[in-house]
Amino acid sequence: MKLPDLESNIAPLLRQLKWTLSLAESCTGGLISHRITNIAGASDYYLGGINAYTNEAKHNLLSVQNETLKSFGAVSEQTVREMVNGAKQLFHSDCAIAVSGIAGPGGGSPQKPVGTVWIGLASADTTTAHCYRFFGERLAIKNQSAELALWLLFQELQQHIHQPPDPQITPYYHPLAVNYSYAADGTPQIHAFNWQEKDIQIVSSGRQWEDELGWHVLVMDIKNQVFELLERPDGRWYLRPPHELPHIG
Repeated sequence: MKLPDLESNIAPLLRQLKWTLSLAESCTGGLISHRITNIAGASDYYLGGINAYTNEAKHNLLSVQNETLKSFGAVSEQTVREMVNGAKQLFHSDCAIAVSGIAGPGGGSPQKPVGTVWIGLASADTTTAHCYRFFGERLAIKNQSAELALWLLFQELQQHIHQPPDPQITPYYHPLAVNYSYAADGTPQIHAFNWQEKDIQIVSSGRQWEDELGWHVLVMDIKNQVFELLERPDGRWYLRPPHELPHIG
């Protein structure tokens, strides 16, 4: 079974809901727009996006208040909420995504280390914002940010469809930010991963195996909770289906 790309599954949901989508990207630099427009016929639902990389662009194009940027910074819940609502209003779309983060290698701080990314999602009259801590080099952080943003949109669309997901087409692994290295034999060694906006430290790894989805690794955290991680051939990491996971306290 091939794990499908999220943009492939988002397209039919947007068409079914008859919703339109807009984007406001900063650290991803248009990567989400690139993936959305890789699907033929994306103009049926995708209205456009703003690549607001500087504070001036966020203010001038997305109506992010200067006071918000001054008080909270570009990488913050407050800014990403204003970004996503600005995109939704600018394009008159039914839903929107916004991303602002620190892709590195510089620009981080103790309060906001490299890999800190805020993702905003707006649909109907609801706006949410989520903070993630991604690992790896600049391109890896950009790819992980885009993947999580599309996952959040996918989950939101499914909730509005009001029907059980089809296991044959639903990506049943959750995108994951993983801090890892490779052993001498080429197997991945997991050090930590970010889940539910927390860094989960791994103390041991167990069985590893490969199938048509990719490379699976069983790991244990400091509370003796066991998780199954999946590394796809393209380097993206995923976690077992959320409904099968324990709650991390």
